[in-house]
Amino acid sequence: MKQSDQKANRDLQIRTLILMVVFGVGVFIPLMIKLYQVQILEHEKYQGMAVQQQTKDTIVAPPRGTIFDRNHKALAISASVNDVSVDPHIIIEASDKALISQGLGEILGIEPQVILDKIEKYKKKEYASIQLRVEQDVAEKIRAFVVDNELEGKINLTPNMKRYYPNGNFASNVLGFVNSDGKGVEGLESRYNEKLTGNPGRIISARDNRGASFPLQYEKYYDASSGLNMVLTLDDRMQHFLEKHLDTAVVENLVAKRATGIIMDVKTGGILAMATSPSYDPNNRTEITDPAIQAQLAGLEGEELSAATKAALIAQYRNKAVNDTYEPGSTFKIVTASIALEEKVVTMADRFTCNGSIRVAGWNKPMSCHRKIGHGAESFLEGIQNSCNPVFISVGLRIGRQLFWDYMHAFGFFDKTGIDMPGESSSVISSWDVFNYSDVPLATYSFGQTFNVTPIQLIAAASAVANDGKLMWPHIASEFIDDEGNIVESVEPRVVRQVISSETAQLVCSALEEVVRIGTGKNAYVSGYRIAGKTGTSQKIGPAGPISGKYVVSFLGFAPADDPQIAIIVALDEPGGQMNLRSGGQMAAPVVGRILADILPYIGILPQYSADDVAGKDVETPFVKGLDLVAAQKLLKERGMQYRIVGEGDKVLDQLPVPGVKMPKSAEMILYTESQRPEESVKVPNVVGKSPEQANKLIINAGLYMRVSGTTDTHSTSVTAAMQDIAAGEPVPLGTIISVEFRDTSISD
Repeated sequence: MKQSDQKANRDLQIRTLILMVVFGVGVFIPLMIKLYQVQILEHEKYQGMAVQQQTKDTIVAPPRGTIFDRNHKALAISASVNDVSVDPHIIIEASDKALISQGLGEILGIEPQVILDKIEKYKKKEYASIQLRVEQDVAEKIRAFVVDNELEGKINLTPNMKRYYPNGNFASNVLGFVNSDGKGVEGLESRYNEKLTGNPGRIISARDNRGASFPLQYEKYYDASSGLNMVLTLDDRMQHFLEKHLDTAVVENLVAKRATGIIMDVKTGGILAMATSPSYDPNNRTEITDPAIQAQLAGLEGEELSAATKAALIAQYRNKAVNDTYEPGSTFKIVTASIALEEKVVTMADRFTCNGSIRVAGWNKPMSCHRKIGHGAESFLEGIQNSCNPVFISVGLRIGRQLFWDYMHAFGFFDKTGIDMPGESSSVISSWDVFNYSDVPLATYSFGQTFNVTPIQLIAAASAVANDGKLMWPHIASEFIDDEGNIVESVEPRVVRQVISSETAQLVCSALEEVVRIGTGKNAYVSGYRIAGKTGTSQKIGPAGPISGKYVVSFLGFAPADDPQIAIIVALDEPGGQMNLRSGGQMAAPVVGRILADILPYIGILPQYSADDVAGKDVETPFVKGLDLVAAQKLLKERGMQYRIVGEGDKVLDQLPVPGVKMPKSAEMILYTESQRPEESVKVPNVVGKSPEQANKLIINAGLYMRVSGTTDTHSTSVTAAMQDIAAGEPVPLGTIISVEFRDTSISD
């Protein structure tokens, strides 16, 4: 080879080598840079991706704190459940798809095709939900199915929590409920969501190259921590009494827009009971419970039905005691009387004349009294007893606009109470400029019309009168405790301000006791107890003025009148029935009387009977069957009980009523001395509308006994039987006791 050719060949080799080196370095440098980026700069990112690929991280819902009443009875609890899901991207074989859809379908009660469709729809995904929050017994069946068929990783059970309300609709408008994510969205569940919600846990499990989970021994479980438990001021027995009698009142009085009630501890501001009726079951919160609403929805379809159902559910969840306002009517006269007596613009002995109406400067027609013919000459005390509008208008004008306005502030009507419940409404009160324009607003405000307040505002204000003039902050949470029962946080009673003097408060309480004893509130009377209170009847106002036949009737009271412990308010929104009976005295007062008759003995307040009460006091029938007649007579005489002997024998063979039942002391026991008492049934007579004497005669003649409740004013010719606990015509055993409630039908406020 020529020297020149050798040189050219060497140069070519050198250039080739240089190019190879340059090319190799050129290629290697980006690779090194990329490797540096991946291994050094983005190490944590790719490590996380690798961990994510090789492990499965599942969030575990924490147990939500239990809600207890004041006696530690559980009202809302959480229980462990499981969410069922599948991992479609590793369910490849048709046989597996069929097995899973068929097996899960049978256990869960789901059509297999529904499960199969989900597997196909999400075949490239790692998760498809089959059913949420299944109970433990169902979860155990699924676990057994997974193990038996070696389906680990393809079917997954994730721990979750489910909220239960063990008493159904009990206190539902207070408790509220949680949504599908376990977050409180109504009631106390919403208000205290942060405290009730715990911290979630985690389950970390290893996965193979297909994404399937390894067996359970490769799982790591991080426990969830539960939320705080909440203890309420609510008392489950008082809540039961309130709900029971509200439900009865809604049916009995044909109430169209629901009823509400509150029972409050006047010393602390603690809410002992709060209810709206009809209520709902938070376990089935999408179910409409009001029969009237159900009937309205039955005729709708499509979007109209959907919109109406949504509106009905929102209304159903409302807590009328806190979320709604209304014109208080004559119950507000408690406030007017307190202002006037505190400022000494009137005394209980001051005289007034009611001719059925009164004229106020600036208004073109007379303002009427509920008693159209008037009350005639009366003292201020009698004006309170009679709930006389002209008297209160006159007293309101004496107070004056500025002073009245200032006291409305002091009693809390311009502010929300701050009760620890969501959605508290504000009052609807005119501006100062409107109020101060003339005496007309002052006149109407003085008897509780032309402005709106919430029931919680009104009972808080009245409780100040019952509590020696001290306005308390109303609240329902008492304390928060951990799972060991340790108190983490206490909610202390708080005095808002001193509104009136103790002397004035006691004077007003005494006057309100007379309202129940002989005034418009007598239908709230309970034998043996001193009850103070005030009736209220307010006509609803529309854009065109008063709405005919539409009223809110109410009663606000406290007991015992000489040392008040509890205050109670009941309001019935748009009752039906006879127009002349649509009043607080006729409809709401009896409801409060029934509630107090249950509650006062429960809280340990003993009855103190007057001479008239003692004559009609119930006694428990003793066991005299088998005794010698002389011994039986002696026992009954010692107890002051009446009796009648049937037969000529000297030994009691049987008795009516049977032992251990409550019967009126004035009623007559029957002692059978020659034979057993007749085993026969008799029909209950209809005594509704009868006088006490007529009712008693009808019941005795039927071989039955009458127990009296309600007003016992036998001097009034307008007292008649309003209801009986066993319907007329029902067959009952001879000697059965029929409870009859009497009312004074002359009351119109």
